[in-house]
Amino acid sequence: MSADWINIGFIRKPHGLKGYVRVEGLSDAPDRFADLVRIGVERRDGGRESLEIEGCRQDGKSWLMKFFGVDSTETAERLRSAYIQVPGDAVAPLPEDAYYVFELEGCAVVTEEGEEIGVVREVMSMPANDVFVVDSPEGEVMIPVVRDIVVEVSPEESRIVIRKIPGLIS
Repeated sequence: MSADWINIGFIRKPHGLKGYVRVEGLSDAPDRFADLVRIGVERRDGGRESLEIEGCRQDGKSWLMKFFGVDSTETAERLRSAYIQVPGDAVAPLPEDAYYVFELEGCAVVTEEGEEIGVVREVMSMPANDVFVVDSPEGEVMIPVVRDIVVEVSPEESRIVIRKIPGLIS
């Protein structure tokens, strides 16, 4: 996915008879949906559309959203399994030294000595810490995102510097 549009939610299914949909938030900002007026939707068939939000409220750990022009379960059904997106320049600000996954995917990973390890394909969120999944010429490398290993993160240079620890990379 390009950074032009950022996924912030996933539409699970229609809810009720009036066109509401149940949305799972993909953002760490819990109130992310409360102030939105218009969003982009990328449907599972690859089609995209822009929708204006008629109503939105939190329901447990998920959100119930209603869009103008989506007034029945049948019209809401076409949005099942779609991603809710915002433009890349509309993402919520993060604290210093925090990054969005889309900023890290595609970054080159190098050691402090300048040895090229590979490119970040995915960032896995694990209970103890995140893990960079790196595609390298030798295969997949998993790098724990901890201060002892990750020395520098520079998304603007598309580069992550790590400390090479014996046994971490073959």
